[in-house]
Amino acid sequence: MSASSIPQGNTSQQVLSPFEAVAKTLMTVLAVIIPLITIIWVVNIPGRMGILLYPEQVAALMLGLAATVIFLAEIPGNKKRWHMLRDALFALVSFGFGIHLFVRFPILSEQSFFHPTEALITGLLAVVVVLEGVRRRIGPALLIVFAFFFVYAIFGDVIPGPLSARTQNPLDILRYLGTDSSAMLGAALAIACFIVVTFVLMGQLLLATGGTEVFTGIAVRMAGQGHGNSAKVAVLASGFMGSISGSAVSNVVSTGVVTIPMMRRAGFDARTAGAIEATASTGGQLMPPVMGAAAFLMAENLRLPYNDIIAAALLPALLFYFAIYLQIDFTARKYRLKALSDIDGRSLMQILRHVWIILVPFGILLYGLFSLNQPAELAALNGAGALVVLVLIFGGVGGRLKLAQWIGILGNTGRIVGEVILITAIAGMIIGLLATTGLGFALSMALLEFGRSSLFLLLLVTALICIILGMGLPTTGVYLLLASLAAPSIVQLGVGGIEAHLFVLYFGMLSMITPPVGLAAFAAASVAGGPPLGTAITALRYGWIAYCLPFLFVYQPGLLLQTTWADTALIVLATSVAVPLITAAILGHGLRPIGLIGRLVALVAGVLALMPAGAFIGAAQVEMAAITLAILLIALHFRAASKNPDTLDLVSAHAADDGPAPRSGN
Repeated sequence: MSASSIPQGNTSQQVLSPFEAVAKTLMTVLAVIIPLITIIWVVNIPGRMGILLYPEQVAALMLGLAATVIFLAEIPGNKKRWHMLRDALFALVSFGFGIHLFVRFPILSEQSFFHPTEALITGLLAVVVVLEGVRRRIGPALLIVFAFFFVYAIFGDVIPGPLSARTQNPLDILRYLGTDSSAMLGAALAIACFIVVTFVLMGQLLLATGGTEVFTGIAVRMAGQGHGNSAKVAVLASGFMGSISGSAVSNVVSTGVVTIPMMRRAGFDARTAGAIEATASTGGQLMPPVMGAAAFLMAENLRLPYNDIIAAALLPALLFYFAIYLQIDFTARKYRLKALSDIDGRSLMQILRHVWIILVPFGILLYGLFSLNQPAELAALNGAGALVVLVLIFGGVGGRLKLAQWIGILGNTGRIVGEVILITAIAGMIIGLLATTGLGFALSMALLEFGRSSLFLLLLVTALICIILGMGLPTTGVYLLLASLAAPSIVQLGVGGIEAHLFVLYFGMLSMITPPVGLAAFAAASVAGGPPLGTAITALRYGWIAYCLPFLFVYQPGLLLQTTWADTALIVLATSVAVPLITAAILGHGLRPIGLIGRLVALVAGVLALMPAGAFIGAAQVEMAAITLAILLIALHFRAASKNPDTLDLVSAHAADDGPAPRSGN
């Protein structure tokens, strides 16, 4: 998540009352404590001291602190006394709830039957605190989903047929939700508290020490001075930061305020600039190493090593950005958009002087994961720790950090992960309701029966369900919900676990750019000043490959490294030649204009190159022929472009007398 997504009131331009000042100070202190608790747990200080703690105890404490921080953050700048008192009461209840559950969890988890009143009060407070905190941060979407399943848990026994549930007492449900390790205090919450926090901490360290400036400088050098370089920089920068930010929307509002005006200055119209930023930010949630925390949750659900998940997700993510990058290049050539020459005034040596800021933590992270087989949280913490030591010795891009900046890093981490912790808590409650009612199993069986006639139809229906359920939800909520509802039915039909879970994750995240909602596209439209629906439609076009990739996961698992290297090489070759052909066919322009017949041939060759080998008898031969034709078409196109080079005048867009910027026509 981005710190910019967390409203804290406009406190910098006004004098705070004593009550507001106390609330702000407490919020800062508790926000700093949250990542410190994670560090203490990951390095196993309690165990070294002979103190036995359950992970659920520590997670419950962090949940209470996270909710307290969220409610305290509402007080500064809020001049309505009643609202301030209400938020203070919520903060006090949240803090007390976290402390109480931390102390009493060992008793309540095993002997709640003997303490029914205490368990009921604890469960009720858990539901109230978590739901109100989630409502404050992400709106009513998850609350509506929770309410639906909670009502079903109470009245599901009156529903006839296979969706009927057993009779349950509402009070027992509340006790279960607040104290059971298979509900709110389950694996999802533990992952948020002990793994996500370490990666967010590393991201905040990179931000404070100048790592984002290094990312941007590298992105500028990779984009070069060619066609559409401003949009290419936006894609690369959003991909870098989106991979560790944890939220498509917050990535849009944090990086988009820089990249969207830059694209507008180069001639991209408002909705195209917004669409590019929204699509790139959404793709960041599908890019390792963090994937919006979904990688850690997926590893837990599938009982697989974390490095297996990120290895499987890497190639599709690269193909996703390859498709966007090509479409930008072809669009810029088609509409004669300018290349900016003043994006970054630093020399390459100035950038490389500080490249260790990103190489050291990521190098240690990857070495720990793949060579030492360390847990993800320990590898990330080691990378962050090494960066801290080096910055203390050599300083960051802006020099050595002061004590207040180090405290700010911890505080920002605590505030940012608070949202994730609450989301995983309510997701755990929903998962618990699915388990206790049996609805998850019943829905999976219903989808399974539907899919017995056709796997492809099941995938289409599942994709639609994922997009609908994903609307309005953040990455963690999307994945946890869909992994419980949609993925099991696909697995039951013989599809691999990684393939099924990445299928639902991709389509869940595509809800961020899919009309009629498309939250990331709408956020980008507000920054760019373009029409929200038009921005979402344009984003759908830029992200077209993401709607195809999940089907390839199922039919071509080599793309996820789940079969032989020969299969992987073949599907990578096929997609590498199909993407530019289909992109050029959509736009009617590659390196040069393409006529109607050429577009049709390119489209057919590209689609057939992606044809699964087992789709029909002779499909393998058709695929090989299409790949050969695709390579030939690309070679001929390059030859024609070299004989008739593009004569576009790539004017530097920083000149004051450039005149009106040409519109992209999108």
